[in-house]
Amino acid sequence: MKGQRIALSIKNKLILMMVAVSAAVLSVSTLLLYYNELDMVEQSAVESSQMQASLIAASVESAVIFRDERATKRVLNLLVTNTSVEYAAVISPDGLIFSEYRKPYRGHYQHDVDTLLMTTAEVNRQFIEVFAQVDDRGQNIATVLIRSNLDKVISQQLYYKEIAIAVMVLSLILAAVLAQCFHKLITRPLGTMVRHVTNISRDENYSDRLLYSSQDELGILAHGFNQMITVVQTREEELTKHNDNLQRIVAERTKQLYYKAHYDALTNLPNRYLLLERLSSAIVSAKHQQKKLAVMFMDLDRFKTINDSLGHDVGDELLQAVAQRLKHVGRNNDTVARLGGDEFVFLLADLESADDAGKFAQNILEQFSHPFSLKNNLLHISTSLGISVYPDDGVDGKVLLKHADLSMYHAKGQGQGCYSFYTNAMNETFTKRLEIEHQLRNAIKNDEFHLCYQPQIDLITNNLTQVEALLRWNNPVLGAVSPSVFIPIAEEIGIIIQVGEWCIDSACKQLQQWKNQNSQQIPVAINLSSSHLLAVNVVDYIRDTAAKYQISPTLLEIEITEDVFLEHSKKTIAALEQLQSLGIKIAIDDFGTGYSSLRYLKTLPVDTLKLDGMFVQDLEHSASSRGIVTSTISLAHSLNMKIVAECVETQAQADFLTTNLCDLVQGYYYYRPLSADAITQILESASDNNSCNNYL
Repeated sequence: MKGQRIALSIKNKLILMMVAVSAAVLSVSTLLLYYNELDMVEQSAVESSQMQASLIAASVESAVIFRDERATKRVLNLLVTNTSVEYAAVISPDGLIFSEYRKPYRGHYQHDVDTLLMTTAEVNRQFIEVFAQVDDRGQNIATVLIRSNLDKVISQQLYYKEIAIAVMVLSLILAAVLAQCFHKLITRPLGTMVRHVTNISRDENYSDRLLYSSQDELGILAHGFNQMITVVQTREEELTKHNDNLQRIVAERTKQLYYKAHYDALTNLPNRYLLLERLSSAIVSAKHQQKKLAVMFMDLDRFKTINDSLGHDVGDELLQAVAQRLKHVGRNNDTVARLGGDEFVFLLADLESADDAGKFAQNILEQFSHPFSLKNNLLHISTSLGISVYPDDGVDGKVLLKHADLSMYHAKGQGQGCYSFYTNAMNETFTKRLEIEHQLRNAIKNDEFHLCYQPQIDLITNNLTQVEALLRWNNPVLGAVSPSVFIPIAEEIGIIIQVGEWCIDSACKQLQQWKNQNSQQIPVAINLSSSHLLAVNVVDYIRDTAAKYQISPTLLEIEITEDVFLEHSKKTIAALEQLQSLGIKIAIDDFGTGYSSLRYLKTLPVDTLKLDGMFVQDLEHSASSRGIVTSTISLAHSLNMKIVAECVETQAQADFLTTNLCDLVQGYYYYRPLSADAITQILESASDNNSCNNYL
């Protein structure tokens, strides 16, 4: 095949190499000898002709002196016995032929006088010409010319060529024979090694050894090969000994890989893969037994706040504690799994009715009413649960899981610590939520947000002394969307910081406008999410924005929900202290709805408590609410904090709060959230009348 090399054995390679080397050496040597002999033959012919010319020159000297042409002719005719001589002549110095001898010769001889005087011999491919001077008392009187053919030279050249060829052929034959004999010195031990290696690879018998005791390189090679086989044999024995141990290790690793593939590394609970596997089996069993099963999707409330404020290590510790508590809630045939993040799933098998799943959900919520005691933290946390039931809500595991997830989001919309069963209407709700997410991402770019302002009234002076900036969203597709709907979604999709920065910028810009209008300067309270508070540049952004609009930071108040303080961290405290150092006030919004700690209130940088409206609305009908409100006002004043009551809607509520020395109030009884222009009119009216009337 074209391009394919012929594979030669070492034996043939050695023979070929030896013959090639011999051929090269012999060829060079023979050629050198051949050409040397040719030179010697040619030189001998020249010397012979030169001697004859010299003898004739000496013989014709007298005849030339006396101009005896006949005597000269007789001397030249003596050359007839020499078959090589074809022409001879005695030539005078002026180039005239004094006498000559010739064999039959075709053509006319031409001679050059200068050549006769300067040359003693000339050789070309046809003949040899030699010259001898005839001198008389040191003066040239004639020149003898002899021309000889090259027949003898050519004959001897052919002879030597035949001898050279014969020598080369015989030498190559001899070299091939010798190579055939001597290659065995190398190839025989190598062949033995090859057969030995073949036997070992075929039989895997490492006990046999090469028997070669020579001290040359082949002996060294055989010795090294034997040592290598010894090492291989030792390794083979060691591998055989450790085979059982290796199999045990492989079995253990297989178990570990299986565990990693089916269980969560942090909580050691089953993961999504194992959950779906068990869910598929449970569906088959429920179908066979004609029973129900439930998938319960759980999501921890406020987990992101804890993770961001206290760090991921505390978050991981909390997830482990939740997993341990959930393990003790379920039955032996139930499965609790972690899907990732703060999402857990309960698989409840062998249920008689869907109500059993509801009772189980209530049990879980009860378990979460107790705090989680970690190494360095005592954390209160709730969970939201969504429930889907087989076969009512789906007959496929993934569908049941999806529907449980949808119902969990519905439960979150009802508030923290709730559960919800799946309904078909939730698909529409989920679709609407996706549309809200889509529109919300472009709300800032499309200038769909605006601020309205909720006035806060000083109960002593009855004057408007501060406003709370409230974010509103009016979308051309969705219409007006409630903050209670889009704010949590903004948190989940990761744009809450951009939204917060827009609120800060807009509020500062409005303060500048009021300043330029020579209106009364009143502080503006801005709600800040826990995620935004923990942002790296939050303090710098607020300071730079205030400087940008040339307003004093003392005109700003930052409202933060109570859960930020519940799981406070050094980072949280540092951010609040930096804000306070700028003159910005800090307020706790919706105070009383979480798990407040008096120790935290004493040590954390807080200026104002905002009493949640649920306590204010129930003042006229609940003695406990009145007690909570009174105690909270006293608590705030004892800590040198101001107290603001939210959702004041009646005269009785306002009178109670005034009697108990509440500092500020806000609610529909005084003002609804107003536009910036409306606030401007109130400020101008207050400046003119030095008082504020009710604005309904």
